[in-house]
Amino acid sequence: MRAARANWRRARRRRDKLPFLRLLCGGFASAGLFAALYLGGANRLTVCLLLLGAVSIWCMKADNALLRLWRLFALAYFCVLPAGQLIARDEIYLTLLPEQNPATIAWFMLNIVGIWAMNFTLIAMRSRRAASAAMPDMRRAVTVSRWVYAFALLALAALAFIYVKLGGYGQIAQLYANRLETSVTQNDPLEGLGVVQALANTAPLWVFACVMLRPWRSRLMRIAAFAQLIVLGWLSSGVFGNRQGIVFVVLFACLIYHAFVARISRRAAKIVGICVAVGGLAMLPLKFGIDYSEIGNLSKNFADKRMLQLSMGPLSFFLFRDLSRFDVQVQAIDSVSKPGYTLAMGRSFVGAVAAVVPKAVWKDKPQTFAREKTDIVRETETNQSAETTLLFGMPGEFLVNFGVFGYLLSFVVAAWLMAWIDQMALGSNWRWVPVKVVSYPLPFLFFLFDSNVLAYYGVRWIVLFALPMAHLLRRKRTGPRFFHRHAGVRIENSPRS
Repeated sequence: MRAARANWRRARRRRDKLPFLRLLCGGFASAGLFAALYLGGANRLTVCLLLLGAVSIWCMKADNALLRLWRLFALAYFCVLPAGQLIARDEIYLTLLPEQNPATIAWFMLNIVGIWAMNFTLIAMRSRRAASAAMPDMRRAVTVSRWVYAFALLALAALAFIYVKLGGYGQIAQLYANRLETSVTQNDPLEGLGVVQALANTAPLWVFACVMLRPWRSRLMRIAAFAQLIVLGWLSSGVFGNRQGIVFVVLFACLIYHAFVARISRRAAKIVGICVAVGGLAMLPLKFGIDYSEIGNLSKNFADKRMLQLSMGPLSFFLFRDLSRFDVQVQAIDSVSKPGYTLAMGRSFVGAVAAVVPKAVWKDKPQTFAREKTDIVRETETNQSAETTLLFGMPGEFLVNFGVFGYLLSFVVAAWLMAWIDQMALGSNWRWVPVKVVSYPLPFLFFLFDSNVLAYYGVRWIVLFALPMAHLLRRKRTGPRFFHRHAGVRIENSPRS
């Protein structure tokens, strides 16, 4: 009774905080936008569209944690970051069209329509959705078969093969440095090793499963299981300049631990999130090829190496290039709206499927979305590369394939994706928890990545880890009480009946 009363009080305090937090966030956003307006940083129409977009996003009914997180992401993606880039006028390898340009105005208006289309889709799917049983509490009740050791050894063997083939750690670090100095698109030391590298990236998670879901749960082994995530994550991804391999590995491992081993408190989750974010930012110099001994001159070295003069140096690059697709999507709208432009009509999606097939199996594979987007930015991209590395996000790719209708359709697809993830692994389908875990980032990555990058994500985390993991999960043999307890049935002969 005391526990129930305490939970009710905590829930009430949490509800009391929400209106204040919403009012505070809305006040800061409105103050910033109107300050930009009256200081001359933005025109009235842009500010009105930004506010209308923010209100549209906040009107979405967020009835689960995934939607609440996505709504915060959407406020940054569709409102805060575009406004910041327009005010700062930071051009990152691409000419930034002015805010009075029809393509810029069209981008804001299409997003407002798309967000409402997404909202209506979620409402329709929510009303048609049958009431599903909640996911049972599987903590300390699940193990994995001994085959997990075989998958872990296979992933570690793939990692060892890469190091042997490329000449060891020092040689790999030098190859990556050379790649940054020459060409990222034409100089790839891992060319032809895509599937092998994808399997090697899953090694930290397979080792984690071996330790945490098999009978090895001492405190020392638990610490070692989390420590090896960073070590193997660095060896399989970080040394190649891929921060996502470390961030996703830590995220997935924490979610698996929360689902099958022990509950992670909100406070601990926030601490882990802050540590991961700080670690990701700390790895920014590696992405730009800047040595940590020169960290004091980070902005100057960044400008010299990247030939970019930005208002906030590498932070501008991180915010307006890594987390935003505003400038490239506006450029895509401007190109698609020109008379005579030929839509791709789904060709790039075929190229994305072909991209994950080894060349030994499919020699004359169709090109990825790089073909269309390179043609779009060829005249406005400042670094004049043979093949652009700029990402358009799936809305931008849908736009290039199917026009304005395709751009709006991408929001409907994103809504379906979120509803599908929310309904996964409920009731008796608890085995699909690993697939649900690795699918959580997809609604966010959908707006940041192109189809070929998402296809590789699916192969690496879903095909090579989550699906095999789902088939290796086993319930522990703890007697009939366990099964009836999770089915909502009490056994009359049980001691507590």
